[in-house]
Amino acid sequence: MQETPTLNPNASFAGPVPGSSLTTEVGNRPWENPPKETDLDIVINKYLKRLQSRDIVEPILDAIRFGTSITTIVESVIETAVMEGEHSIDVGILASPVIVEYLRQAADISNINYNLSDAAIKNKKEAPKIDNRLLEEVLKEIEQEESSPITEDIEESAEEIKTASKGLMSKKNNKDDKDGI
Repeated sequence: MQETPTLNPNASFAGPVPGSSLTTEVGNRPWENPPKETDLDIVINKYLKRLQSRDIVEPILDAIRFGTSITTIVESVIETAVMEGEHSIDVGILASPVIVEYLRQAADISNINYNLSDAAIKNKKEAPKIDNRLLEEVLKEIEQEESSPITEDIEESAEEIKTASKGLMSKKNNKDDKDGI
């Protein structure tokens, strides 16, 4: 009698496929090359200069307002920069407290309640509130979509389908056709 093989419950299939790192030439990926910047002061100044731009800081403050922790935002920004080869992970870790403090002060100035870590979010019991400005934008988009010509075309074709014949082999209701075919 043959035994059926059993699946190893400790096997993890979430990792990369073996050999996937060998699909491109060595050095083609940003993380396979030396980082563009290694000086901590220069990296911190680049981050702070970027965060002074209104186009960058406003979406970040909106994310903080809606409950994303500051450390989560900073970690994702630093990980992205490391993947793009901007700096190494250790320089990013050393720069993160300065960036967290900058965003904390920006949230204070903007009168935004913020969470420094995910643990503070998990301990909260209240549901997050939706900003009226975003709700108004969504409602305007829905109104524009409802009055668009595409929606009218869809409604017309839906009416045609409802009034059309019901089966594939059913007789057509065409009055101009004298043969009935």
